[in-house]
Amino acid sequence: MTDRRRGWAAVGAVLLALGLTACGRESGGGAAGTAQGPVTVLAGSELRDVEPQLLKAAADAGVPVKLSYAGTLDIVERVNAGEAVDMILPPSGAYPSLALATPPRAREKLFYSRVVLGVRSDKARALGWDRRAPAWTDIARAAGAGRLHFAMTNPTSSNTGMSALFAVASAVAGKTEDLSEKEVNGTVLKAFLAGQTLTAGSSGWLAEAYARDPSALDAMINYEAVILRTNASLADKDRLVIIHPRDGVITADYPLMLLNERRRDAYTRLVAAFKSVAVQQNLAASAFLRPALPDVPLAAGVSPEPVVELTFPNRLEVIDAVLQAAQAQWRRPATSIFVLDVSDSMAGARLDAMRQALLTLVEAKGLAASQRYAGFQPRERVIMIPFSDKVFPPTQVDFGQETLDDGRRQLRTFVNALHIAGGTAIYAALIRADELADAELRQSPDRTVSIVLLTDGINNSGPGYYEFMRHRGADAVRVFPILFGEASVDQMESLASATRGRTFDGRHTALASIFKDIRAYQ
Repeated sequence: MTDRRRGWAAVGAVLLALGLTACGRESGGGAAGTAQGPVTVLAGSELRDVEPQLLKAAADAGVPVKLSYAGTLDIVERVNAGEAVDMILPPSGAYPSLALATPPRAREKLFYSRVVLGVRSDKARALGWDRRAPAWTDIARAAGAGRLHFAMTNPTSSNTGMSALFAVASAVAGKTEDLSEKEVNGTVLKAFLAGQTLTAGSSGWLAEAYARDPSALDAMINYEAVILRTNASLADKDRLVIIHPRDGVITADYPLMLLNERRRDAYTRLVAAFKSVAVQQNLAASAFLRPALPDVPLAAGVSPEPVVELTFPNRLEVIDAVLQAAQAQWRRPATSIFVLDVSDSMAGARLDAMRQALLTLVEAKGLAASQRYAGFQPRERVIMIPFSDKVFPPTQVDFGQETLDDGRRQLRTFVNALHIAGGTAIYAALIRADELADAELRQSPDRTVSIVLLTDGINNSGPGYYEFMRHRGADAVRVFPILFGEASVDQMESLASATRGRTFDGRHTALASIFKDIRAYQ
């Protein structure tokens, strides 16, 4: 087995497995799961919206369930690494079936949602898509020409982004299955990804970000159900018209997959509960999911028209090659700015953890696909700004297609040279980062620019939050603060909200894992 294939098998249901985890041993009679604790279910972010319905259905069936959420690669990698998971509920069963080291013991599709394009009505009219649905090549052409700017999750970390990428690849190749690497048209995929001006590692966060500022984008690629739920919170002028490209879509089929045979009775009860008429009607009406039961009616707004069904490639090598090319060659070039606290309170284990997290991105080693995809990529510019009570000169590294090793050496030297000194001037450092970000956007408007802030304390030197906010320019970029140490949760969440970013909690999770998650948003 090649290293690449072995890496994917070790990764597990990489970009398709947004699962639910279930644990709980059946105790003859009574609630299934009480003997060994509740059934734990790990779910994709878009299922947060239906958590109350799922938990109630499970409780009515006598199966205690504990829900938690993670990204696609992480779900499968955690299962393949040996984490105790009883069941998963990925949005699609295709990839997990290929990539899980141990095949699931059973699987049952619970409900469906197509991955579609939602377009503002004025843009749909301007492009003529209100009269005739476009093909994926039409969408790619509009994106490549700068006439379509859309939000989409990162294909290397979320099922919706990956589904859209492979829908384009398959449709352009004229294949509904068995796509090969040589049939992938990189020129069309690069044009398509040129229109992706907002990325994320989560379908749920992507929809929330779109809803906060809908006028900034023309469209969003997401689950049909998520788009319809998002529309409910928008003004009429900002609502998205759902478009099913005429050459096909990939549909999420949400199979509940049994991994732990000892939980089969709980699994059987959950399948029966989730596929009951009452639950299917509830999910269809309240969450716009397509029911698995044919007699349950669709919700208003869910199209009853049939579509061409496209599929994921059935070989891991093809998936890996396409996703690697998407990261390194086709996506918009990125500038990633890291603002790093090296104040006195970071001494010792905290500085070591930050160094290790940064080196994980620098080296991008290991067989796990998520590690390779999260590493710094060709055509990416990385700027490091350390700060204490003063802001140190930034270190900039440009990763070229032929100079990856040189870039890695430069950053390795920088990381190993980090040292502790002084107090905490958070906002002075952010002002410097924002100046550099503005310069990047003026010089290269097509770049994706973001700022990551890691601090373990509270600002005690230099300008404050309001000075920073007054400084920000019209082309302000998103800031992604990491909660760490004694950093103010309120301040960091306010900062993320005001800059249209999001916080990441590094207080109870390894920083290397947090940095990897952030990369899906850069």
